[in-house]
Amino acid sequence: MNRPLTFSLACLWLILTAHSGRAQTYRLSLNAEKLEVPAGPWQVTRVLDLRSDRSELGTVHRGMANETVSADFVQPLTAELTQFFRTQLPAVAGARPVVLRVFTLALTEEMRASAEIAEAELVADFLEPQPDSTFRVLLTVGETTRRSGLEVTKRHATNLALLLQQALRKLAALPAPTIPSETLTRADALAGRGGAANPHFAIQAAGAAPKRGLYRSLQEFQNNAPSEPEFPFAIEHIAHPGKRWVGTDEVQANYLGTDDRHPTRPVNTAGLWGLSDGQELLMVYRNHFYKLMPAADSRNFTFTGPPVFDEKAAANMAGAAAVGGLLGAAIASAANSAAPMDVYELHLASGRVVAAQNTGQTDADGFAKAVDSARVYVYRRADAAKDQPVNFSASGQPTRPLRTRQWAVLTWQDRRHDLKICVQTGSGPEVCRSFVPNFSQPTYLECVVPTDGSAPALRLIPAKEGLFELRRIQRLTAAGK
Repeated sequence: MNRPLTFSLACLWLILTAHSGRAQTYRLSLNAEKLEVPAGPWQVTRVLDLRSDRSELGTVHRGMANETVSADFVQPLTAELTQFFRTQLPAVAGARPVVLRVFTLALTEEMRASAEIAEAELVADFLEPQPDSTFRVLLTVGETTRRSGLEVTKRHATNLALLLQQALRKLAALPAPTIPSETLTRADALAGRGGAANPHFAIQAAGAAPKRGLYRSLQEFQNNAPSEPEFPFAIEHIAHPGKRWVGTDEVQANYLGTDDRHPTRPVNTAGLWGLSDGQELLMVYRNHFYKLMPAADSRNFTFTGPPVFDEKAAANMAGAAAVGGLLGAAIASAANSAAPMDVYELHLASGRVVAAQNTGQTDADGFAKAVDSARVYVYRRADAAKDQPVNFSASGQPTRPLRTRQWAVLTWQDRRHDLKICVQTGSGPEVCRSFVPNFSQPTYLECVVPTDGSAPALRLIPAKEGLFELRRIQRLTAAGK
């Protein structure tokens, strides 16, 4: 498969100043977490990472300035989860092997005026391998969790472990044998087709009208099985004044008056997920009703809701209050109140709501189509093995020499597949490293060549250290040393 990659060997000054001040990727591990899962007939023996973006788990806020930085496991997702399961769920004699396919495992932090919210999401399915090399879809799962506090970054590992625990408990409760929902070929199973990747909820059925009633839970909405309302109700659209609000009517659901004891009154949103009048679908979000529309990918829904919290505007407001007192805060508040409504996306499998500005542009398969690039620098410092030649290659590109005080610049544009980098000295063994690079900051790999003739190594270097080494190599080269 041809992958979008740009390859070049450079001896010129790199324009890297824009990256020099970025914080390091936040790394987390599940080593300290626990899994409380009852014994069951199944055992997860393999994990497939089928996320549309494998470059990171999400973003977090770090430091006094709450700088947004990338977050990821300390090792690739498949290795992290496999190790976690082996440690927490020892093999049981007679258990039937299962493959866990992960389509979404993500985390994020939402800033509010007085707190932070840590959120995590899991969308996955469990497949049972068959003797004829096919796979039975046993179970699809969609999980999400939210925790608030003053500092929530440290809670992400616990949140991710909780989602995995919830999914594994559902698997453990599944009897064996069980009737599969569908059977996949090996090619489809490995490529991420079928199962959780397909629309499979009743509310998504083509041509099916939503049933009238109240949704008390996400599951009732997914199954198009609302509860019966206590009283007749109707949906009312109230237009906002002003041009900037065109197309963003406020939606109100009212119980219809039946007698003096039961006058017309708003439907209480407490304990309610949403409702439908048989034509329109409404979701409760932050105690208000919003009309749901099918998303372009046919898997999810969208709605126009309240403005996304603006961290910079909030900081400006706080500064205005400190400098100008109530008058300054009032001016800043008035400026911020002009923010238009924002588009949100409801992830149907898990119930997670994400501001569209954070979902990225996606194609019909839900994969990112916006072209952006990750930069990877592979360098070799001056070493005692300077006369030892190193052959360097990347993802099928022609092999080229990598000499001391030289570096290679790679540009990678594929968030779903690994970039494979290989080095080799003479006729010795080839050493390779495969990974999806980080797209928010450069990745630096140092090629270390031992003097005893053993195989070279590719060592991952922190961004600041890698930038420093490249600049030093450039200065030495320019000075002719």
